[in-house]
Amino acid sequence: MADLLHRASRDLAPDVPSLVAVGLRRGQARRRRRQSAAAVVASAVAVLLVVAGFELADSSRAGTRGVAPANPSPRSASAESADPGPVRPVDLAVTTDQVPTTFASLEPGTVSAPGPKSGPDAAPVVDFTWNGFGVRVGLTPDDYVTGHRVREPGRRCAEQEGAARCRPGPEGTVLARSSATNPAVDGGTRFRAVTVFRPDGWDVLVMAYNGPGKDGPATAAEPPFDLSQLQRIASSDTWFR
Repeated sequence: MADLLHRASRDLAPDVPSLVAVGLRRGQARRRRRQSAAAVVASAVAVLLVVAGFELADSSRAGTRGVAPANPSPRSASAESADPGPVRPVDLAVTTDQVPTTFASLEPGTVSAPGPKSGPDAAPVVDFTWNGFGVRVGLTPDDYVTGHRVREPGRRCAEQEGAARCRPGPEGTVLARSSATNPAVDGGTRFRAVTVFRPDGWDVLVMAYNGPGKDGPATAAEPPFDLSQLQRIASSDTWFR
């Protein structure tokens, strides 16, 4: 009986090499399936990320379309006084003798006749008094100081006043404002002055003293006009036509 079972069991002995080969093939197949599945998942994830990116970008554009930045970059001072566009040439509307009365039309008061050194009519620099205080008005073209045309008001201001004193003004103008006391040897008077450098090529100076003129004597603690008033007078188009 034992011999019979032994002979029968010999036919049931496993074919080890075959089993090993089959196991290897199955393992390789499972590995390929896992790799394929991973590749499919990775591709799907990539597609989802791209789609999500497009949607976010589109929603961002839609959310900001037509909306100005919360904090737009401020314009610089130079930009404020940049090219004012086409400049209309102008001519003086006043002669030397008419400067004091024109000043009085802007600031009512009693004015004197021009001083003896005032003029010329083509570029008047006029000294006179307003209610007893010395005033100087200068209306000079851009070639008055240097002898050659200098259309850029910023350049004229820098050449005549120094760049540090030049500030942008309205409508393409450049402003230079000053206030000081003359040395005692020159009368010790205090003055305020504003020059408006215009883009049409004219420079307008308005200066006021705290006495009848530069040489004094001082009759008040301060000149009769502040810098804002002088700037308004100098900026007036009344001087031109």
